[in-house]
Amino acid sequence: MRPTRWASARRVSKETAMSPSDARATVASSPRDLRRGLPILVTGIILLALWAIAAVFADALPGPGETGQELWRMAGDGQLVSIFVRVTLFMGVCFSIAAVVGVLIGLVLSARPAADRGLSPYFAGLQGMPTGMWIPVAAILLGTTPLSLAAVVTIGAMPAIVLGTRNAVRNVPPLLTRAGRTLGADKRTMLRHVVFPAALPGITTGLELGWSIAFRCLVAGEIFSGALSGTGIGAVIQRSRETGELTEMMATIMIVLAFTMLVDRLVFARVQLRLRESRGLIDAGLPH
Repeated sequence: MRPTRWASARRVSKETAMSPSDARATVASSPRDLRRGLPILVTGIILLALWAIAAVFADALPGPGETGQELWRMAGDGQLVSIFVRVTLFMGVCFSIAAVVGVLIGLVLSARPAADRGLSPYFAGLQGMPTGMWIPVAAILLGTTPLSLAAVVTIGAMPAIVLGTRNAVRNVPPLLTRAGRTLGADKRTMLRHVVFPAALPGITTGLELGWSIAFRCLVAGEIFSGALSGTGIGAVIQRSRETGELTEMMATIMIVLAFTMLVDRLVFARVQLRLRESRGLIDAGLPH
């Protein structure tokens, strides 16, 4: 059987995937990572200095030193590890469900105009709704349990992922799909090797937005219902508010900040960087 032009093009693409410039970029990745991390460190030092100055003039505001001591105490009694582990596992499960279902629905909407016209306005409305509106509904239907909180987190994240996927696929240039058909790609091959890779940056942006919404839903749900039995981030903030322990509250806010920054730097920022590198945007001298 003669190979199709599509198969020949794919084979040539794989054979030329690793160029000398790619090898040099791999060797130089460590210095580049250091350069990217330095501005974050400098900005953090400046913010800590401003925080310390503000604490001098506001007696009720704990400074970085007091907050650091509270974080050390929380790490010593295992509370810090408990928060990170439980929140990571909980968010991992809920966001994975929202991501898989949301991407699949977005792909269906992009391929079915009738379904898109009927469902997209509702997903847009759900995305614009305040996330806190789902919390009492879930608490009444499912009780103040982890299941109700999981429902709030999943429902809150899904609309952004659905619309992000749908918009990303719809914005794929028609020139790419025409080129795929010319090379003999069938529908399945077109979706896997043309449409999905071209839409991946937009899909990733939708996933990132969905993650941020899901995390806000988690904290708000814990504050309202304490569904994770006092060991989640929101439950600690609620307890701190009731007892007036502002130092513990500031320490928990720092945990939230650190967690969200770690997810962004270790997951989404790296994915976006790889996507830009694969499209030659880094070699083109654009900022990264």
